[in-house]
Amino acid sequence: MNFTSIILSVLALILSALIVFYQYFFRNRINRQHWVLAAFRFVAMLAVMLLLINPTVEKKTVTLVKPKLFLAIDNSASMNRPEIDQELKSFIDDLNEDADLNNRFEVSTFLFGERLVSDSLWNFRDEQTNIHRAITDLEALSEEGSASIIMISDGRQNYGQNYAYLKPKNPIFPIITADTLHIIDLSIERINANAYATLDNNFPVEIFVNANLSQELKSKLIVKKNGEVVFSKTIDFDKDKRNEVVTMLLPADTVGMQLYTASIEPIINEKVLANNTKNFGVEILDEQTNVAIVYGLLHPDAGMIKRSVEANRQRKANLLNIEEIESRKNEFDLFILYQPDESFKNLLGYIQEENLSYMLFIGTQTNWKVLEEFQNGFRKEYSDLTENLFPVYERDFNAFYTEDIGFGSFPPLKGKIGEIVLSKNNQVLLSQRINDIQSQNPLLIASDQGDRKNVVFFGEDIWKWRAESFSIHGSFTEFDNFFNSLIQYLQLSERKKELELTYDPVFHARQPILIQAKKYDSNLNLDLNSSLALKLDDSDEVFPFYLKNRSYEVNIGSLKPGTYRFQVNDLDSEGYKKGSFIVDKFSLEEENMAPNIKDLQLLADHSGGAVYFIDDFENVKSDLMNNNKFRPLEKVRIKRVSLIDWRWLLGLIVLSLSLEWFLRKYRGLV
Repeated sequence: MNFTSIILSVLALILSALIVFYQYFFRNRINRQHWVLAAFRFVAMLAVMLLLINPTVEKKTVTLVKPKLFLAIDNSASMNRPEIDQELKSFIDDLNEDADLNNRFEVSTFLFGERLVSDSLWNFRDEQTNIHRAITDLEALSEEGSASIIMISDGRQNYGQNYAYLKPKNPIFPIITADTLHIIDLSIERINANAYATLDNNFPVEIFVNANLSQELKSKLIVKKNGEVVFSKTIDFDKDKRNEVVTMLLPADTVGMQLYTASIEPIINEKVLANNTKNFGVEILDEQTNVAIVYGLLHPDAGMIKRSVEANRQRKANLLNIEEIESRKNEFDLFILYQPDESFKNLLGYIQEENLSYMLFIGTQTNWKVLEEFQNGFRKEYSDLTENLFPVYERDFNAFYTEDIGFGSFPPLKGKIGEIVLSKNNQVLLSQRINDIQSQNPLLIASDQGDRKNVVFFGEDIWKWRAESFSIHGSFTEFDNFFNSLIQYLQLSERKKELELTYDPVFHARQPILIQAKKYDSNLNLDLNSSLALKLDDSDEVFPFYLKNRSYEVNIGSLKPGTYRFQVNDLDSEGYKKGSFIVDKFSLEEENMAPNIKDLQLLADHSGGAVYFIDDFENVKSDLMNNNKFRPLEKVRIKRVSLIDWRWLLGLIVLSLSLEWFLRKYRGLV
């Protein structure tokens, strides 16, 4: 209450007393009855005046806040080892029953695997461990005060970000569930391999092998495919050399998903064998495209076309004079014809006879009479006049997906003046602008003739476009991507019959088998109205796909360990796609049972904590009790309350006035 309120309250007290004195005692005969009535009147008047003054009163409360102690128990399957059950139960019982710790700390128990839950009944059934997420969730719970975290775990994480370099604001005390100093163990820690490789090539594989031992020994690393050894190497280990990175080149000789098994032979007295073997898969693709760029006269455009085509590593471009192509026609998957003349007649006849897709560049040296004899997609009334043709991007083009990469600022191409008449099977991607006049003639078209597709440029000097694109974007990537979308359009004439499958080649025991599929229409757009179904080779059960996030997905559930082959059928057509995968014997948690002491030590160091073993409860208690940071704090809360909020004061006024009125009437006083 401030000074002004105190003065006003004192004045209210004096004024109330004076008024009561005047009403009951001034010039009146004083008796006992007057004293009682005066007291009621005084209380009522003083209360009314105090309400009018409305002073504020400070209310002070003091509470004792204990620091938080979070006990986080790893509930993953890798902790499910009989030899630690009793030690774990004993440690937790000691913690929960210790009077000193419970008087000092507010203890809360959590379980964590894939996520953190508030519970104390562990069962070691979680198939994934995300220690990073568990720590960040506990940090969020401790925002209001200091806390410490006791984390009972083997430190093995198989999901989420690396926790070893996390810097928590609260100290963490990892409790390791076993001593691994004398465990002899060989393991395959990691396998690096590309998801895809091309047919008839060798693809690289890296295998990281670790050894936990204190003696010299030898073991053999073996890689098998379909039960046959495709690679083997003997590795020497000693106390100073405990790891080895083995690199190899494996042949990509069969199209489809190829499954491999890498294993390191166990040694005497090795107990944990699940981590001696790892499976991996590589999908072999037959997508190497051999492109022939055929020219009759040399031009910078031909070199630019070769560079853009080979920007995609799955494509090989061959720059050939028309005189060289006759004996090599069967070597190529796709032809790009640059300004055909009379000498191109045999090649054009071959392309038409074999119904092949091709790309055509028409310029100032092109022989139109030859073209009109062999194609029916367009015709032109040509002249000998040459003009600069500026590109105009047509946004309603939908033969395949493309973007405007800045065509409006590109330099013009050279071409002959004349009206170009297109058939109904052509779509215009770029049209011509001559000076400032928009022409109805196309500059770039895509033609779909059923089983054959064509792309035609009506101009030369396209090499200037690639140079200008580099000037705009700082790289050739945008232009090369655009150019390769044209090549892809020509390659994918049968794309509408194909399915794209996405899945892991290796699944672990008890892990759900998820397979995704995408289907495209003839315009390379996603087809979201198809009926797809999966059938395992050794089962009559059919699993339907469901649409999810613009792709199809099926969940087969978990399967027994083994190698499985499957086929995905498009029920709306005859399209199908085959695949295969492996289900490991062991779950991801059981694959490596040895505690990760190194990362747990880093976590403790970064947080200001310390690492202990499961049988070291007394030292854990001592460190917590002797740390001055973890002491209870007195929390003082001051609340300012206005007198007008005191409802009982209004009741006191009503009661005092009522009693005064009742006594006056009872005594017959006026």
